[in-house]
Amino acid sequence: MATRSFELREFFHLALLRHLATRLSGRSYAVKGGICLRFFHRSPRLSQDMDVDVVANVRLKTLQNAVDSVLEGQAFAAALLPQGITRVAASKPKQTETTQRWKVALHAGEGEPLSTKIEFSRRQHRIICATGMPDAELLRHYRMTPFAAQFYVAPAMAAQKIAALASSSRYALRDLFDLHHLLRVALVKPDDAAKLVDEKTLEGAADKVGRFTFGDFKEQVLPYLTGELIEMYRKEDAFERQKSEVEQALVEMLK
Repeated sequence: MATRSFELREFFHLALLRHLATRLSGRSYAVKGGICLRFFHRSPRLSQDMDVDVVANVRLKTLQNAVDSVLEGQAFAAALLPQGITRVAASKPKQTETTQRWKVALHAGEGEPLSTKIEFSRRQHRIICATGMPDAELLRHYRMTPFAAQFYVAPAMAAQKIAALASSSRYALRDLFDLHHLLRVALVKPDDAAKLVDEKTLEGAADKVGRFTFGDFKEQVLPYLTGELIEMYRKEDAFERQKSEVEQALVEMLK
């Protein structure tokens, strides 16, 4: 089972996406990263923050007003109450033409507020994405009515994860875990992902995967898994098997 803090963040992100999807109707955007994997591709990995791509022609002020109107609105506040979130305190530490970021504190009960972040990246003139409902089990769990939102399809997410693995400035084992999920559970065909990245990127990703250790996994991924998987991945052989399968898939993509 997910911890209560993760569940509150997840419920907040799901409710936020539901309201934002209405505000951004008719505009091109796509949920990405861990939230995309969790909400639309059945990932067991929990996420603390939400990341979204939005097309370049959505003006800074337009997006700012859309997000602020949701976060400050009475309808959104009422939607959060069933899970015990009584107040949302938001700040806007970065509002540029390429990146707009909100930091949010969720107040629920007498404990310390939970922090999360919503970040929009505006770097593309065209976004190729799909429109669909978040995972039905998640919606049932949080007793939320179905809604549609825009997100990246699984092959595109796999290509993004391969590019993240290849980045020389990034060392995030969640990229390995996520790519394994996309290949083994979301059933992305290696050829479909390989078409979206170049050979140098594939080589860089394969090299990075070989450098990850079980210690990295225990620190960076294990705390963000649901209960049943925590037990399975406490053993190093499960991680090594996952690592080997991703390495093999990347080598196959290079052929």
